[in-house]
Amino acid sequence: MIDNPKDPNDIREYEYDQSMIFSLFTGDKYKYFQGREAIKRLKEECNVLAKGTFIGVAISSCSALLSLVTVPATFVGLAGATVTLEYLIRVRRLCSVAEMLLDGFNDEIVVTLRVKTNSSVIDILARMPDKRIFALMVRSNQDIAVKWNQERQQFYITKKGRNPKKCDSLTKTIDELNTLVDLRNERHPLMGNSYAERNAPIIKAIVLAKDAKIASSNSPDQWTDFGLARVLKIRTTSVTYVVEYDDLIKFMSLPKK
Repeated sequence: MIDNPKDPNDIREYEYDQSMIFSLFTGDKYKYFQGREAIKRLKEECNVLAKGTFIGVAISSCSALLSLVTVPATFVGLAGATVTLEYLIRVRRLCSVAEMLLDGFNDEIVVTLRVKTNSSVIDILARMPDKRIFALMVRSNQDIAVKWNQERQQFYITKKGRNPKKCDSLTKTIDELNTLVDLRNERHPLMGNSYAERNAPIIKAIVLAKDAKIASSNSPDQWTDFGLARVLKIRTTSVTYVVEYDDLIKFMSLPKK
């Protein structure tokens, strides 16, 4: 069954990422389904979850799988699974962005979904033909504007007709992106095979879903040109960009020389 949804305009993200990885689980932490195969598996997961059944995992194999991941009590039930509508929306949103990337770059990039670090899950890791690596977190809901307060190191969101409010979950996303250092420290294959590849800069970005925008009231010095797009540059202990959905392909494209 599907739980009753919360406010669909609530930007908060839901803590299912680290446990809801069954459809992409290979049994080897160094091996991931990638590209369209990963998208296909996630879509199948959504379809089965929406019907209130377990995601393509035989009941006989559940105990072995559950020993490797922590599953929310609200998810696993005796007759299958209970999942929130928010989770289904989030996964479908992730599939949409991944498909857009593959279509936009003619399947010439390597897209890995839901990459697990020691303490988080990165939505998308994309390796470009020129070897650049992008780490992307797909966030936010519809018709809100996102603003960064540099002094407070905090995201705020504004919905039309309402006052701005802090968004701790969006701010936390910056820390989640920084956990990619875990993969570097353990020389994970996704980081590359050579010392130079493993230590190359990773371009980290929060991608706003459709209809969400970067607030025009952000300070002028926070805006920057990256690739072919105009994006928000967040400075904390590292650099993270905020990109609108429609600008993602331009953001990841190299300017013509």
